[in-house]
Amino acid sequence: MKNLITRTLSGAVFLIIVVGSILAGTYVFTLLLLILTIIGLNEYTKLKAELFKKKAVRFLFYLSGISIFYIITLPTLGILTFQTTIWGLLVVLANLILFIIIKKEKSIRAHANFVLGYIYVSVPFALLATFHFLNELKIEDYELLIGFFIILWSNDVFAYLVGTAIGRTKLAKKISPNKTWEGTIGGVILSLLAAYLISISFSSLDMANWLVLGLLISIFATLGDLLESKLKRQAGIKDSGNIMPGHGGVLDRFDGMLLAAPVVYIYLIFII
Repeated sequence: MKNLITRTLSGAVFLIIVVGSILAGTYVFTLLLLILTIIGLNEYTKLKAELFKKKAVRFLFYLSGISIFYIITLPTLGILTFQTTIWGLLVVLANLILFIIIKKEKSIRAHANFVLGYIYVSVPFALLATFHFLNELKIEDYELLIGFFIILWSNDVFAYLVGTAIGRTKLAKKISPNKTWEGTIGGVILSLLAAYLISISFSSLDMANWLVLGLLISIFATLGDLLESKLKRQAGIKDSGNIMPGHGGVLDRFDGMLLAAPVVYIYLIFII
């Protein structure tokens, strides 16, 4: 009961910060996402502690992750042109070369974990910053972003509540023992209901597309949860961080978003 209260209060504060930053404007929201990206990158280095023992390697990783964030967000915000992003790409490439030199490893897995790490963390947060402009007129609009979060949170909350109340059948026992099929189905149903209600209130998309987004977000948020659980299990830790009481770290709180955001972005690019 105490844990539920802690989770609820922490989640409420988190919700206020996220929604408040969205309403405050694109630049404020993007700054929040950059801060979350940096924290997330740091948490990833703890999940792969063996890879990031050297400070130089961690520095190169942070620099690459921030560069990827800048490559995606700044041109969309109109701060820089897409041509200038070539410098960001050069930084990322140079960092990868330096990483290979510093580590002196032939392991493909080490190189993959380095590259996939900043893609896994930075790209989803950066793409979220561009949701404001995913409309036909390419003007600032909050509906897609707010709709995305409402569906995402509906899935998370009701998957947890239904799973806690009636969950019996394990979804992936070896990866996440507490996650059940009953909770997952409950999350899908409430995600679709949330998408339906959003379609009545928001005009950015028609009902059919909102329902598709509801399904996509629910499915890939669940997969994102399982992926992060596997990373933590491999690292032998319970939470990626402790920034949010009852929730853990940034990667714990945004695990579903990390896979859902890129999928939703790709879908929206095709239909808008």
